Amino acid sequence: MAIRVPRSNIPDAFVRTTALEGLYRRWLAARVGPLLPPYEDVALGSLGQVAEQLALIVQDASGGFQIVRFGETFRKWLGQDGADISLDELRPECKLALGQVIATALRLGEPGRTLAHVVSNGIVETYNVVAFPLESRWGPPVILACMEDRNERYSLVDTMFGATDEGMLALTAIRDDEGRPSDFQIISVNDGACRLLRRTQDTLQWKRLSEIDLMLEEYGVLAHLRQSLETGERRQFEISIPGEAATRHVKIGVSPVRDLLSVTLTDIAEVKAREASFRLLFDSNPVPMWLYDPSTLSFLQVNDAAVRHYGYSRDAFLGMSVLDIRPAETRETARAVLEGIQEGYEAEEAWRHVKADGSEILVYPYLRVLSVDERPAVLVAVMDVTERRKAEARIAHMAHHDALTNLPNRVLFRERLDRALGGIRQRDEKLAIFCVDLDHFKSVNDTLGHPIGDKLLQAVADRFRDCLGERDIVARLGGDEFAVIQPAVSTPAEASLLARRLIEAVSAPYEIEGHQIVIGTSIGIALAPGDGNEPDVLLKNADVALYRAKADGRNTFHFFEQGMDSRLRARRALDLDLRNAMAAGEFELYYQPVITARSSTVSGFEALMRWHHRERGMVSPAEFIPMAEEIGLIVPLGEWALLQACREAATWPAGLTIAVNLSPVQFKSRNLVPAVINALTSSGLAASRLELEITESVLLQESEVNLATLHQLRELGVRISMDDFGTGYSSLGYLRQFPFDKIKIDQSFIKELAENPQDAAIVRAVTGLGISLGMTITAEGVETQFQFDRLRLEGCTEVQGYLFSPPRPASALGPFLTGRQMTELSRARPAILAIVPNEPPPPELSSLRLTPRVDQLVS
Repeated sequence: MAIRVPRSNIPDAFVRTTALEGLYRRWLAARVGPLLPPYEDVALGSLGQVAEQLALIVQDASGGFQIVRFGETFRKWLGQDGADISLDELRPECKLALGQVIATALRLGEPGRTLAHVVSNGIVETYNVVAFPLESRWGPPVILACMEDRNERYSLVDTMFGATDEGMLALTAIRDDEGRPSDFQIISVNDGACRLLRRTQDTLQWKRLSEIDLMLEEYGVLAHLRQSLETGERRQFEISIPGEAATRHVKIGVSPVRDLLSVTLTDIAEVKAREASFRLLFDSNPVPMWLYDPSTLSFLQVNDAAVRHYGYSRDAFLGMSVLDIRPAETRETARAVLEGIQEGYEAEEAWRHVKADGSEILVYPYLRVLSVDERPAVLVAVMDVTERRKAEARIAHMAHHDALTNLPNRVLFRERLDRALGGIRQRDEKLAIFCVDLDHFKSVNDTLGHPIGDKLLQAVADRFRDCLGERDIVARLGGDEFAVIQPAVSTPAEASLLARRLIEAVSAPYEIEGHQIVIGTSIGIALAPGDGNEPDVLLKNADVALYRAKADGRNTFHFFEQGMDSRLRARRALDLDLRNAMAAGEFELYYQPVITARSSTVSGFEALMRWHHRERGMVSPAEFIPMAEEIGLIVPLGEWALLQACREAATWPAGLTIAVNLSPVQFKSRNLVPAVINALTSSGLAASRLELEITESVLLQESEVNLATLHQLRELGVRISMDDFGTGYSSLGYLRQFPFDKIKIDQSFIKELAENPQDAAIVRAVTGLGISLGMTITAEGVETQFQFDRLRLEGCTEVQGYLFSPPRPASALGPFLTGRQMTELSRARPAILAIVPNEPPPPELSSLRLTPRVDQLVS
């Protein structure tokens, strides 16, 4: 394998001898272009004296390296004879040096260099090791390593003796005639000792201590030296030497070997300063701290923070053992820890301590062994985590409980359900799972606000607790969804009894901040193990049963039955189809004419969404519009309908308007105003011809924001209509907050206009209100001649309904666009109604005929 390398000059760092320089020049001369030199051109032939310094290294099949032969210099360094030695068999220092230089040479494609050291009889010898990479015709590159002596020798002992910052002296004893040590002679001294003694080496080397004015007798140093020599024991002591600038603190260590003494001098001024700083930090530290004796466990010192935190006086502390602040039952366990501290200790769990008033606290202690006044002591600092543990307990509780009702949440409910299922498997029992939804809770939130809704949920939770047994578990899963576990159920009748009790309790009236509220609850029940033995299966089946209970009229309960989930699967399939319908172009707008009551002319049309499903056929808006709102599709769908309606209306005669319904969800998207501007701009429709219909639920949520949006739309010139007037709670109040252009009387008041005097009174009142406020009044759902006649008499401005035409596609609007008089509508009605076979007229229209009397009633 050829390695491309740049040509370079001979590095000075690689050349120390003429032989090595010749080898390097030989390597360079043999290199052709960017390739490594061939092995034969460099390693074969006469190498002169350098041959004894060479080693040939090759790479084996496993990727390691083998030294196949080497000269005398390498042999001495490696300490081995023979050949074919693996690098892995060498001493660590040899393996490391060779491995490093080989890797460098192969990586760079140029000679690499490192240093190698040999220690013999306390003398350190230094060598250069240079690796020359060579091309091999038989495989990977080979390495020719050259080892040259740098002729550098130094004493290891001298190096160690001179390198330390500590002062070191070697003393020999001078004995008197009786053999007692009378003096000491300095036979060796390092620079550190000279600095500490403030003498030069010439004034200390080979001098007797008695010849040097060091005041050693005064500080008791000579006495310590004699005792150490006589006893053969090591000794350590400290002396303080006053000086002009500052006092010197020196620690002296003495080690005897026959008549020789090894003396170390250590400057401990910093240590003394640290001790002073320690005392300062200890005394004023806000963290409770103390020192105790590890042998007696008695308090030695306590800081002010410990006195304040624990409530004991300082004298009381100093008369106590550290075990006295532990609860009695934990003292023996604590003793083993406190007496066994070696260097330091940090507790993995909080310790219990007792304060002076008898209260317990939880602390994390940090212990360190140190020396204070030349005696061992243990420093203890504690962090009180009592409040933190309480907070953690609260957080753990919050993580498993609903913050509003304090009931178990979904996570804890799942854990309890797992445990309960495990219990019934062991005891061969049954349990019931209840999925519970509150009926009409959303209406309370929408009309009275979320604060009232939250208090209602709390009241419901309290009623649940009152209804349940000791072993029953209730949880809030989110919103108005709850779940109940009823363990040890013998028969379904027991679950039925609890379900009825829950429904009865929830259905009783609530009095909350002056509001009387009545709601209901629907419950789905699944029984284990018959309906499933796994949590997810049981919850799914109970949820399916809940849907059935809602479908059955709400405020009731239903057990899960096999096959029951087919309706739920159909709903989910509809959900999926709805998401794909827009991309597939399955939506279409139908238009129902709006008739001016007095002139019997078409004043405009209302756009209504229709869905032509590729398999189901026509899907009712009552079925897919709520789902579109639920899954978030209503915003893009509404924007599409708005744009499509404006484009269609732009092709009609100038006097006709187009009404488009807006969902409350569109207001939440905050993109409504830009969408209206885009629809008007793209279609070219005059803003005055666009009418936007809203229900009062738009103003129930975030009314201030939505009112501002309505005013922005009004400023564009768009007309605003309130749909389904009279069916909500606060319609009259919203008429005062926003000047609507039109009020649409809900068809529920029109349907029984002939039979119900109250409906007639409501229509009369709304019409009079609208006239007095200058608003257009439109009656929806007009299906009979009587309804139309009566509405004209009451003064309704506009009417719409099957009496005139069902909603129809844009392609079928021709008769209404070319001639808008009521007489023309009358002649065209049979054909018009036949255009839309999917929406047949009501039965009462089958024989209906308009007569001239309609015009006479308003003339």
